[in-house]
Amino acid sequence: MTGQATTTTSATAEPHTAPSLLLIGALYIAQGLPIGFAFEALPVLLRRAGVPLEMIAWVSLAGLPWVLKPLWAPLVDNRGGRRLGRRRAWIIPMQLILAAAMAGLAMIADWQAAALPVVVLTLIASIASATQDTATDGLAAERLHGGALTRANALQSGGMMAGFMLGGSGLLWASGHLGVQAALAGLAGLLLAALLPVLGWAEPPADPDRHDRPRARLRAYFRRPGAWPVLIAGIGFALPYSGGLALSKLYLTDAGMALDRIGLIGIAGSLAMILIGCPLAVRMIGRAGTGPTLVSALVLTLAALGLWLLPVAGLVAPDLAVVLPASILLGTAGGAATTAAATLMMRFAARGHQAGTDVTIPQAAQVAGETLSGGVATGIAAGAGYAGALAAVLAAGAAGLVVTRAMLARPALRRLDD
Repeated sequence: MTGQATTTTSATAEPHTAPSLLLIGALYIAQGLPIGFAFEALPVLLRRAGVPLEMIAWVSLAGLPWVLKPLWAPLVDNRGGRRLGRRRAWIIPMQLILAAAMAGLAMIADWQAAALPVVVLTLIASIASATQDTATDGLAAERLHGGALTRANALQSGGMMAGFMLGGSGLLWASGHLGVQAALAGLAGLLLAALLPVLGWAEPPADPDRHDRPRARLRAYFRRPGAWPVLIAGIGFALPYSGGLALSKLYLTDAGMALDRIGLIGIAGSLAMILIGCPLAVRMIGRAGTGPTLVSALVLTLAALGLWLLPVAGLVAPDLAVVLPASILLGTAGGAATTAAATLMMRFAARGHQAGTDVTIPQAAQVAGETLSGGVATGIAAGAGYAGALAAVLAAGAAGLVVTRAMLARPALRRLDD
């Protein structure tokens, strides 16, 4: 583990060279903005402009780069500019592309006539965001250690969710007050502002022995001890949370709840994830370790799903007094689980020679699992009803908990807390 020893020593000897948590947090918020825009704001804005559903269906392609990004993650690890720095050489251009894409969208006045360019610009923004995420994850895994890395993982979970809220619900709110074009111009400005901490940080030179290491490759990840357990644990935690989240909003809609109340419940869950779940995980990881924190978060997720099952099964009325606590509990559990899983992935990646690639692979599997879980749960609901679908998600979550505990018991994963 020469690379790990070198990195750790460098970080200890020169703490001022480590990226600040402000820098890390700003980048993760920036990466969440286009995701929130694509999946929350864009479908509403296109439909409001009279765009047919057949065209709006193409918006889902914006999530594809986050699943496919392992294909070019080795390139991000292997290539980097000497002048800007290995990671900054990717982060800065991708951030500028993000801002340019949002600025381009702000210049479009007739969204119905320009629906295809709107979708293309959104896809470009998603590719840039996914690519930058690989570089940011590699930067955090290589330059931060111990408690600083855990806090960075909390910022990853909370920052992405904050960006999602700003780019989605926040943009819709701003559009109602300022107009769509002005709101998008403001979003482009936020992306440029998020770049300032990166421009003010001088990335240290690469490790002297870096040229002696093998080039980053996808297959190198799977040859490392513990690679498959990290991958499986990363997928397992996301399945019950994503399935429950997808079902809860659809259930409330069909139950006749007003849209403003559904929005309030969703915002409460997101804030619980950012303000309660992520900080809670940081504290628990420091005291108990990554594995126990992830297991505890999964148990909390199952408890939240059980609370949701009460109104869904008709045992209690779907009043705000019931569903709001259920949403807050699910958001708290999701924040804690996401932070713990991200810490697990980054600690594993930091002990290899291709940090960006080794974080990206389990993350992409996680995104694919989340997408599949939501889709399958919705499909089950169409045939078996919401109660049957939620019961299936609970059963799958319980099985996932057993599998995740078994993966975390592997020696290669237990050593990640050493």
